Amino acid sequence: MAKRGYHGTGIKEIVDTAEVPKGSFYNYFKSKEDFGIEIVRCHSTEFWQAWAECFDHKCDNPIEALRNCFGKMLVDYEECSVWAFCIVGILAAEMCETSKICRITMHEVINEWRNNLAAHIRKAQELGIARSDVSAEDLATLFWAAWQGSLVRVKIENSTAPVKQCFTLMFDRIMSK
Repeated sequence: MAKRGYHGTGIKEIVDTAEVPKGSFYNYFKSKEDFGIEIVRCHSTEFWQAWAECFDHKCDNPIEALRNCFGKMLVDYEECSVWAFCIVGILAAEMCETSKICRITMHEVINEWRNNLAAHIRKAQELGIARSDVSAEDLATLFWAAWQGSLVRVKIENSTAPVKQCFTLMFDRIMSK
């Protein structure tokens, strides 16, 4: 699905790739929609595991801790043979319009990400090292929207340059004081 999207990937391709009989698919998932939602949940879990491994909670500067964590993730993204890190955006674009459960799941995943980011930005604002003329929640929302947009551009441009540009703008110009 990272290569072809939700609608461009059939169940036969999924089971062939997993090397399991087609009937086995339905032992685990009610439908392809349920499979797509599980991908979103799994991606979210993997994201938070990667976050936990790279985020330095002992760093006195929350913005620097965020910068370092996202910087490490960027290095990992560049090493991927398929840029699957934007799978949530791909599935959101294809599934949310027609699937209420997908919209709910995406909303939960995105809110968790945004709330966590806002908490770190708020701490940086309280320390006087992040701009405070915009709320932490609004900065987190802007960061998320810019990040997802840059991930779409990665697919369009076949380059990680858009994510690097977003990273630099957010940390060097938009969030910093």
